[in-house]
Amino acid sequence: MPQPIKFLMVGAVGYVINLAVFAGLTEAALAYAAAAAISYLLSNSVMFLGNRYWTFARRGPGLLRQYVRYLMVGLLVLASNLALLALLVELTPLDELPAQAIALLAVTPVAFLANQRWTFTDRDAPAT
Repeated sequence: MPQPIKFLMVGAVGYVINLAVFAGLTEAALAYAAAAAISYLLSNSVMFLGNRYWTFARRGPGLLRQYVRYLMVGLLVLASNLALLALLVELTPLDELPAQAIALLAVTPVAFLANQRWTFTDRDAPAT
C-alpha cells in the first residue's frame, strides 16, 4: 500500500480523535484555540506511533529523535491549523467544530511531506 494512503489512514484515526477531543473540550467551555492545541497534540502523539511503525515502517533506534522531529513538524502544522481555524471561526459563519474539521484537512499535505522528507528519512530505515 502506498505511503500517502497509509498516512491518510493513520491520519483518519487521528482526525476522529482530534475532533472528538476538540468537541468535548469546546463543549466544556474551553476556548477553541486551547481546545485545538490540546486535541492536536494528543492526536499527534497517537499518529506518531501509527506513522512510525506502519506508514514509514521504522523500527529500532531513533525513536526519541523521530518523536522530537515529529513533534516539531506537529507544532508547525498546529500553528498553521490555529491560524486557519481562527480565520474560519472569526471571518465566516462556520461554527468551531466544522471550522476545525476543515482546518485539519487543509494542513494534512504539509504534515505528510514534512514527515516523509524529514522525520522519517531513509537514513532511519532499518538495514535490509
